[in-house]
Amino acid sequence: MHPLPGASVTLISPDALTPYSGMIPGLIAGHYAFEECHINLKKLCRWAGVQFIESKAHALDLLSRQVVCDRHPPVHYDLLSINTGSQPALHQIQGATHYGHPIKPVRSFLQGWQSWLGSNRHSHQPPRVAVIGGGAAGIEILLAMHYKMHRQYSRQSDFALVCADRQILGTHNKPVQDFFDQNLRSAGITIIRGKRVIAIDRQQIFLDDQTSLQYDFAVWCIHATASPWLKESGIQCDEKGFVMVDQNLRSISHAEIFASGDAASFCPVSLPKAGVYAVRQGPVLAKNIAALLQNQPLSSYQPQRRYLNLLTAGERYAVASWGNFFAKGKWVWYWKNLIDRSFISRFNP
Repeated sequence: MHPLPGASVTLISPDALTPYSGMIPGLIAGHYAFEECHINLKKLCRWAGVQFIESKAHALDLLSRQVVCDRHPPVHYDLLSINTGSQPALHQIQGATHYGHPIKPVRSFLQGWQSWLGSNRHSHQPPRVAVIGGGAAGIEILLAMHYKMHRQYSRQSDFALVCADRQILGTHNKPVQDFFDQNLRSAGITIIRGKRVIAIDRQQIFLDDQTSLQYDFAVWCIHATASPWLKESGIQCDEKGFVMVDQNLRSISHAEIFASGDAASFCPVSLPKAGVYAVRQGPVLAKNIAALLQNQPLSSYQPQRRYLNLLTAGERYAVASWGNFFAKGKWVWYWKNLIDRSFISRFNP
């Protein structure tokens, strides 16, 4: 770390322990303890000489340059970096903001999952679990929950995956798609393809072909949207509410604001909402904030054309892909585990 001379740096976060998303399926499956896959922000900020405010930002006053928080007085800024991530687009589905458990925020999801597991531990009826969303997050979370239920609780249960597309994992290569198709079928998991969820109530999920699905625990892993307060602030956002940034990760409407990761809409080229981009943007973001304070030229972020995908399958087994490359096995899981533990150790000094 290189402190910025004369600058006061503040981190605002609703949680003192922030999750590393790559390890959350392993936490759900029981492979990791809670502390192993969370970053202690208070400890990290003390080490780095950064002020930490444990509060949720819920508004932005662009004129007075203040971040409005729910449990703290407004925080003034000269430069601002927005890294608030994304959340499932629940507002488009009737009842979705009241029923089911969105995978983000992760803390709320984990609390809901653990609470439901505890309350159903002695039930004599097979629980019915539904995951809505056939992307990487939906598949990994589904298989992690299935593993937990069947291997650690020895519970018979009915699992279903609802995928709006005809093919699961649409952005991955065919060997990855075929592997998880077979994996899900072998586990007895129902796959509902090409059908969209249009509504949900306390007991049923309603699909666009006028059929419905009974459930006891539902998980939302659908396409992402941004926190609504970003667009409401008046900063230039795209149609989904993400902050539009240039090649320097700088807002196209407010030069004193940067955005990165899922919170950003990268104008030079459309990028998927994937953690690998956020990780690579981090050093560029830090360098540009320092450069702006020192009146130095800014650096451009160059997104990688391809990146390594590592997807877990519930148990200690994983799949790797890069372009058309494909590999699978327990060794892939342990390779991923090594990568993940090495990454998170950098932020737990």
